[in-house]
Amino acid sequence: MKLVKNILFGTLMLMTGLPLIQRTVPVFNETGLKGAFDVPLKPEATIRSWFDGSYQEKYVRFAEYSIGLRPLMVRINNQIAFTAFDTALANGVVIGKKRYLYEINYIKAWKGKDFVGQKTVDDQVNKALFVNNKLREAGKTLLFVFAPGKASFFPEYIPDRFVRQASGETTNYTAYSESFRKNNLPLIDFNSWFVMMKDTVSYPLYPKCGIHWSSYGVALSMDSLVRYLEKDRNIDMVDFGWNGFEIPDTLRSPDYDIAEGMNLLFPIQHDRMAYPKMWFGKEQGKVKPNIIVIGDSYYWSIYGSGLSARLFGDNNFWYYNVEAQNPAWPASKKTAEINILEAVGNTDVILIMATEANLYRFPYGFIDRLYEALKSQGAISKSEKAEVDDSVRNAEIAIIINNIDTNQEWSESVRKKARERGISYEEMLKLDATWMWEQNQK
Repeated sequence: MKLVKNILFGTLMLMTGLPLIQRTVPVFNETGLKGAFDVPLKPEATIRSWFDGSYQEKYVRFAEYSIGLRPLMVRINNQIAFTAFDTALANGVVIGKKRYLYEINYIKAWKGKDFVGQKTVDDQVNKALFVNNKLREAGKTLLFVFAPGKASFFPEYIPDRFVRQASGETTNYTAYSESFRKNNLPLIDFNSWFVMMKDTVSYPLYPKCGIHWSSYGVALSMDSLVRYLEKDRNIDMVDFGWNGFEIPDTLRSPDYDIAEGMNLLFPIQHDRMAYPKMWFGKEQGKVKPNIIVIGDSYYWSIYGSGLSARLFGDNNFWYYNVEAQNPAWPASKKTAEINILEAVGNTDVILIMATEANLYRFPYGFIDRLYEALKSQGAISKSEKAEVDDSVRNAEIAIIINNIDTNQEWSESVRKKARERGISYEEMLKLDATWMWEQNQK
């Protein structure tokens, strides 16, 4: 009996001390956690920080993040919440019916909770009309693209507690799409197209555990986009298509991206996805138009896969109109540092893309900036430059807001400050994001 007690005591002490051992002398190879979060640095003690308590607070946070086996313990905790309580501890993740995964921003957009107002929509459309006319005169193609949204595509799996909530005045998607069509602005609406062919396609257009369109959906969309550009510009682009599909048991990126961010011990059951076997024709005698795409993460599936590089010449991706990517560059650039008239002058196609969750920030300040530059028709004066920079500022602040809102610990601290000040979470969120942007500029 005494031996059993000693074994149990020894086991308990080993389990208690194992995290400290792992932190000091790593015994196990740990897989890091997925997702966006800040890893706190070890703080340096000063007389002031020691006596005001800030050093202790920062050190506790550092110790919690650096403790051995933390990823494993986080995964165990997340798995218990998911399996026993059908709850996701990843910030912004919603578990739907049949365990279809959503991000809350898509559901908010689907319900019209983030509607920017008709005045904002009208203002952007009026500027877009001016910009489109100017670009047409210069032989350029401006094209707006609405990528599909998971909430609109799979409303049947959204939890009833969200469905029962009162809807907003309208949605950004409805307001923009109606206004674009009314004013004959060039628009490809993949959102409505995906819903329309949802029950007739051969393979899934959306994954169960991911937030982005499937590889098959990307291939279909790019085929439509190329056909549109060929007709609009009267050109013959590089031929491409697919010979069959690969349907593996495991998912490829990004078809499991929401579930990855949940950091579970065991994978969530999912459907098998189809991955087209792409082929490309010869480039000789074909036209590869230069392009600038201003868009959100949906375009990464096209740009990151190398698909756009095979179809376009100078291949530019301006992520949220903040960071500019080009395969020919050694590093990315800030779009605020790029001469917009020169960039547009060197391209053939300007494509602005957004999914429903990002339409509240659409078109990312790009139309504002180009509108002002085209009005001046040349070098931007000092006063005009300040106005241009303001649109870039708003776009960068929107990125910071999204980063805070999707980080559970960060957003909770903002909510706490909002309660202490007696203001809404959204107001506090904007105040903090604006302050951070200003500090970054300094």
